[in-house]
Amino acid sequence: MKVITTHIGADFDSLASMIAAAKLYPGAVPCFSGSASRNVRDYLKRYQSRYKVVTPRKVKMDEVTTLIVVDTRSASRIGPFAALVGKKDVTIHVYDHHPGDVLDELPASYSRVEVLGACTTLLVEVILERGIAISPHEATLFAMGIYEDSGALTFGSTCRKDYEIIATLRELGADMTQIPIFVEQSLTSAEKQLLNELIDNSWERYINGAKVVLSALNATRYVEGLSLFAHRLRDYFDADVAVCVVSMGQRTYIVARSKEEILNVSDFLAQWGGGGHPQAASVTIERTNPYILIKEVEDKLARDIKPLLTVASVMTSPVMAIDPDLQVDEAYKLMIRYGHSGLPIVQDGNLIGIITRKDLDKAHLHGFGSAKVREFMTEGVITVHPEASVSEAHRLMVFHNIGRLPVKENGLLVGIITRTDLLRALYPISVPPEERSLGSVLPWTEDVSELMAQRLSPWITQTLRRLGKRAEEMSLKAYVVGGFVRDLLLGKENQDLDIVIEGDAISFIKSWETDGCTVAVHERYRTGTIVFPGNKKVDVATARREFYEYPVALPKVVGDSLKHDLYRRDFTVNSMAISINETSWGTLIDYFGGRRDLQERQLRVLHNLSFVEDPTRVLRGLRLKHRLGFEFEDNTYRLIMSAVKGGLLGLLSGTRVKNELKLIFLEEKVYPIVLEMVRLGIFEALFPGIKIDRNCLRIVRRLSFFMRRLRYDLPHMEEKVWLAFLAAIIFSSVEWVQNATLDKLHLSKLDREIIEKALDDLGTAENAIGGRGMRSHDEIYLFLADVPYVTALFWAAATEQWRVRRRILLFLTRLHRVHPILMGRDLVELGYPRGPIIGKILDELLRARLRGEVETREDEIKWVKKRYPLYALKKG
Repeated sequence: MKVITTHIGADFDSLASMIAAAKLYPGAVPCFSGSASRNVRDYLKRYQSRYKVVTPRKVKMDEVTTLIVVDTRSASRIGPFAALVGKKDVTIHVYDHHPGDVLDELPASYSRVEVLGACTTLLVEVILERGIAISPHEATLFAMGIYEDSGALTFGSTCRKDYEIIATLRELGADMTQIPIFVEQSLTSAEKQLLNELIDNSWERYINGAKVVLSALNATRYVEGLSLFAHRLRDYFDADVAVCVVSMGQRTYIVARSKEEILNVSDFLAQWGGGGHPQAASVTIERTNPYILIKEVEDKLARDIKPLLTVASVMTSPVMAIDPDLQVDEAYKLMIRYGHSGLPIVQDGNLIGIITRKDLDKAHLHGFGSAKVREFMTEGVITVHPEASVSEAHRLMVFHNIGRLPVKENGLLVGIITRTDLLRALYPISVPPEERSLGSVLPWTEDVSELMAQRLSPWITQTLRRLGKRAEEMSLKAYVVGGFVRDLLLGKENQDLDIVIEGDAISFIKSWETDGCTVAVHERYRTGTIVFPGNKKVDVATARREFYEYPVALPKVVGDSLKHDLYRRDFTVNSMAISINETSWGTLIDYFGGRRDLQERQLRVLHNLSFVEDPTRVLRGLRLKHRLGFEFEDNTYRLIMSAVKGGLLGLLSGTRVKNELKLIFLEEKVYPIVLEMVRLGIFEALFPGIKIDRNCLRIVRRLSFFMRRLRYDLPHMEEKVWLAFLAAIIFSSVEWVQNATLDKLHLSKLDREIIEKALDDLGTAENAIGGRGMRSHDEIYLFLADVPYVTALFWAAATEQWRVRRRILLFLTRLHRVHPILMGRDLVELGYPRGPIIGKILDELLRARLRGEVETREDEIKWVKKRYPLYALKKG
């Protein structure tokens, strides 16, 4: 693997040099070694589809064989790639334009070093020497790199070659008007050297959730405008706060920059006599050791910065608590049922203790299953306030060696923070700065409001806004969840709105009655529907948790938090939510990595007992997999095989199997789904003894083809068409298996008759309308007119006689629509008497139209008068 990298704090010369080097080393991967400047990040975000620059985390270091370094030749400035230096199997190539000796120069097997205004100049020269084409967009980027590093061709290091290369790039189509948009020209060569030294001496840390970068330096000469460097330093590291302490001459300077909501740096520097603006301040003092002073500054920052990420923002709420008089065995069952490893104990609203599963295990082992939990609980519980920082919660959990921390406010238990909550909260600290600054996604939240504005229809947006506003007014939290969120992120249309309410969904649903909406509630499941004018339906549910008392049982339901509501779902891609409250509109909640799985196009269950709790998820997963074009994640596939081989599918009720098969057989890509179900042994697990051979699969394939190619020509079969696929599946099975399958599915009398006729009368149909002889349209029509459309469709797919198939499809696509123009009242107006004769005439007229004897209304009138003269009828 070939990798192209540059120095930490990449600028436009660095980026342009990497892209230029990529043209010289086909297949090489450009990769930042650390952070990049803000204008570079903005540029890459705009042109992310054109230029792919990865971060070190995406590179497997042990696979690197060639390292191409541009715009530096110092090992200490290439971040994690310095670890490759000295490896025998790694070749290093260097391109640099900086003058002077380097103490830690890279041991390159090939190097091209020339003192120029920009490294891009050097690489473009090589590209031109080799006759490699440069596109206008690339020429523009290369010009940006040269202009930025040479101060718009004004720095002393600029040479003739820089001008010549710029002129050549202009001729190749470089758009010079783009340069001022991204490139700022404000640093002299001395200033740039000072900035580089500040970057080299800097370090980062998180203080109460805020990202802070600090740097200290003994400068060898005086450089004006230190405040600019603090601003640039903050930009380079995308930090919330930046503080520089620099000694120059007889003075020491402290310069601070901060985001508005983090720290008032004017007040912060008052201790040293400084001042300025809340976000920009500085102070000049008598010369002192900058490295000692920066430590004092760092300590004060730890005291002055208020927490950014609070416990309230990551805690689990509401929290399940138990009574101290509950028996040990009952408490243990609750923990198992809901998957908890510890529960707070509350009496009269006050938190009095906590008990863990380990405590209950020991109590039960020693025969105290009937004892009260108060006898084994831990008293003197360590708690935390919801407005405390996550770092404080972290400190408490580590210091006291506890796995969960109850959250109290005004004496009341309002939540709990667990190890999982804490790990998610601390995730940003583990992400390298350069990856975060390039727009990587936080693990559980993301703003998708702009995406919603782009992709949602006006009605959907308006409805979600109204629902969110109402929830806000009622002090509730509302989210749109499930498949709607999945399809929004995939760019697919989905009009099915499923809303989850944290709080009382029933009162929320009923509140819409006064708005002219029709509502229905299901008190037992705490769900309901709201039907807006225009028959637009929205499903609403209380955020809830489900538990299964035994495998394949229907779930029991209790109210809970959004997190647990999402955890009860089938796959991670269906376990995302978007807040629709006004104050948090468009915030994506993704606790379980659903968006990552969407990007990787895979289906993953949320836990290993998912298919044990509900084996219908196997069938839903297959349907979703083929609809989206995804694959099962490896562990999920293994769990599916275990569920099938373990016989769990066979325990499902016939009604649940029927509902899932119906949805599968109505899918557009039903044939590949059926093939995979056969390969996995799912049909055999559902219907023991079933035989699915080539004949069955051929019928399914034909049915799928008919529905795909002839859908708009076929008669309307509503949702009955799935019965044709079911008949195909059991076509080759013996009669007792066919009957057992139909018995298990609890089909209605009509549905069963449709399938039985399809299976039993195929031969009759072939005899009636088959053969080499001509069959008139009225013969075909008369035989099939009283046959259910679904049965006829199955015959068309099942027969091996092409004439039979063609004649049935002729009926289904054309003949079934044939009707006389004249109606009964028309015949009465022509003078024919009311009675059976009217029906007889219309039947004969239909046959005449099928035979092509009549076409127009006038033709029909003439035909009727000729065949059924009025005088003859009157005489008769």
